Amino acid sequence: MPDKSVKVICPSCGAENLTGTLFCVQCGIYLPFGGPLRTEPLPEQGQGQRPTATDRRTDTQEGKALSLEMEILDTGRKVWLSAEREILVGRLDAAHGIFPELDLGVDGGLEHGVSRRQARIYTKDGVCLLEDLDSTNGTFLNGERLTPYLPYTLHNEDVLTFGTMRLKIYIYTSK
Repeated sequence: MPDKSVKVICPSCGAENLTGTLFCVQCGIYLPFGGPLRTEPLPEQGQGQRPTATDRRTDTQEGKALSLEMEILDTGRKVWLSAEREILVGRLDAAHGIFPELDLGVDGGLEHGVSRRQARIYTKDGVCLLEDLDSTNGTFLNGERLTPYLPYTLHNEDVLTFGTMRLKIYIYTSK
């Protein structure tokens, strides 16, 4: 497992980038040494289950409505979203018809390397999932880079990183 504390320094502008970043978030230059692309092994069934929090529920049972609280850690902004339909995460681009439900452009998304169509969050069979949409600078879940177009299960208080922008997700279910 790669050391997540190691930063990749851009040879062009000297900016620090997360390990696994393919393009510098500051100047956009390709970072061929940003980290190897890899295929993630499929988790074994039942492995990696986390206990539920007392104040926030993660027992996403079928038929229960899910709502999400997204806390943008860099700005402190909190956004409430319904997970009953797909949530596009990215930056607004009206000229190209891109209107994400979670627009990170207002939080400095461009400067943080957030793509216009970064990722999507959706529910399937009562489970909240995150999928990277082949974004330029990657989507990370608790420090691990996601393989594009492969869904990953979200848990309460997971830390999501889009480019270099960090968010914490809180998952709620209706009673």
